[in-house]
Amino acid sequence: MPRNDELLFLETEGSCAYCGHKDRRDLTIHHIAESKPKNEDYDNKIVLCYNCHQRHHQRKEPTTDEINETKLRLIKKTLTTMGLNAMKYAHRRGAVAAPPFLVNHLVEYGYLVEGEMISSWALDVDSPIMVINSTYTITDEGKALLIKWKLN
Repeated sequence: MPRNDELLFLETEGSCAYCGHKDRRDLTIHHIAESKPKNEDYDNKIVLCYNCHQRHHQRKEPTTDEINETKLRLIKKTLTTMGLNAMKYAHRRGAVAAPPFLVNHLVEYGYLVEGEMISSWALDVDSPIMVINSTYTITDEGKALLIKWKLN
């Protein structure tokens, strides 16, 4: 599983999630919900530049609502529409069958667990094609993310 901080910088393409500032030396990790001990989950952290981070803690913008809206947008972008749909289906039905290339990132992030591999033949115009899918179940972390961000 990639480290949370690496994923955070990947999802913002190495820039501030709020203003877009790109100098890595000025970027910090902001914890969205303050708690003790700190919640280090991926979905509780966002990349902000030093200025946006300081302004937020001074009760200026970005507001908490703006940060939450931005984080939700980044979650949807990072986990992909297909990936989130697979998580929702697995949450409702207990498992989902999918091609590994569509959901492997969710396995790496700890939101899905791969189960049984399923293979079948699909008929093509010229020749049959082997189709390989796997079954996936959702983890407690995956369920928590869907519920917290109202994605279910």
